[in-house]
Amino acid sequence: MAGYENAWQRALRMAAMSAGVAGSYAGYLAKSVFLGEEKRGRQLRATHAKAGRRITSELSIMRGPMMKLGQALSLQADIIPEEIIQELSTLQMHAPGMHPSLVRVQFKASMGAPPEEVFRSFEAEPFAAASLGQVHRAVTEGGRKVAVKIQYPGIRDAVANDFKWVRKLTAAAQLGRHIPKSVLDEAEQQIVAETDYRREADNIDFFREHLRPLVYVSVPEVYREYSSDKVLTMSLLSGDPLEPYLAKRPSQQERDRLGSHLLELFHYQLLKVEAFHADPHWGNYLFGADAAIGLVDFGCVKYLTHKFVENLCAFFLYPGDRNSAEYRRLLNERWAMNKLKMNPATQQA
Repeated sequence: MAGYENAWQRALRMAAMSAGVAGSYAGYLAKSVFLGEEKRGRQLRATHAKAGRRITSELSIMRGPMMKLGQALSLQADIIPEEIIQELSTLQMHAPGMHPSLVRVQFKASMGAPPEEVFRSFEAEPFAAASLGQVHRAVTEGGRKVAVKIQYPGIRDAVANDFKWVRKLTAAAQLGRHIPKSVLDEAEQQIVAETDYRREADNIDFFREHLRPLVYVSVPEVYREYSSDKVLTMSLLSGDPLEPYLAKRPSQQERDRLGSHLLELFHYQLLKVEAFHADPHWGNYLFGADAAIGLVDFGCVKYLTHKFVENLCAFFLYPGDRNSAEYRRLLNERWAMNKLKMNPATQQA
């Protein structure tokens, strides 16, 4: 379980997983020489599925940044085989849960009392488990149905250990600037920030207020009296994850409305709220009747400056000649916001 392995143990686990996946493909290549085209295609699909199961199993055990990587890869349908995508997609909602006794210990250490003393009822089995924590259903003493997110033990150390390993592994790429150090630094800072549930509670309150004009969007309500830096208690939203929602066979008209709502939601966040929910895998969306959308998991949020959004609009909606001095000024302004200077060759392109 994440938190019980040191940096080298986690690195060895990743190395063993990589070797196992590579071995599967080596075996396929050896067999494929003797197979016809149809059998070769079946064998390749089976190899993809086996590799996907191996990767998913290991990343779900490791959790932390490695599992987040798997979640991100599960959205890359244009570059990753479908059989691997199908396996990785389970990381969006399901991972091995903590033992109930460990859940109790984690909750008590953070809240000062075990969950059965804090809530009227508490389900020991999680209904969702992801990279940094797992979520349980509960009922407050006042009768409110809530979702209680509890952080995995030692997850902050696991994040630090994983990034030490990644930095060593990518040292050459960093020197060649293929993977800028700043990218790794920002990724680590963001994931560390996601382990502070008080910060996430602030994010939820912000979006709950600013997304009110979008009547089809629901954001949970935070119950601060049942929350801490490692426990986050929220109202329980209705709705289904994407696959169960589609299994109900919504009409094409409703699917079209839902697509329109998703597009409007993204642009409203970007251009009006000047901040957006930045962890868009399908495990963080719930879908309901009338193309309703429930947003959950606000650990990863990006806040933008007003100047950035102004430049974004002016740049992409520029009505004039894109070879003009004004357009070049907008380009330079965009780069300067990131403390960079545009290469003259880029301007000419």
